[in-house]
Amino acid sequence: MSSISNDQMVVEILNFFYPKNTISEHDVTEQLGDLAAEMYAEALEASAAMHLVPRPTYTPSMSWLIKEGVKAFWRSRGEEEIYESVRVTVALKYKSKHQMGKLGI
Repeated sequence: MSSISNDQMVVEILNFFYPKNTISEHDVTEQLGDLAAEMYAEALEASAAMHLVPRPTYTPSMSWLIKEGVKAFWRSRGEEEIYESVRVTVALKYKSKHQMGKLGI
């Protein structure tokens, strides 16, 4: 996995995933850059999969399924956004690596 070389971008990504445990640019290491790249890639992949999940409303009919398919297509073609549930899941998955990276371990 390639690292993110821009320290400011690494800070923004890590602070997005850990808003209560922020870091600054002088705390960024190569290990944290690699971690930020890995976390961001995983979050984008998971959010892309979330675009395909139909939004439940009522007992589905054939027209509802077709409409939901079209909506899922348009969501997947839109901007790259990270769902809150994905952000929390990725943050929990990488919490130990993040803490160890901040300590330089």
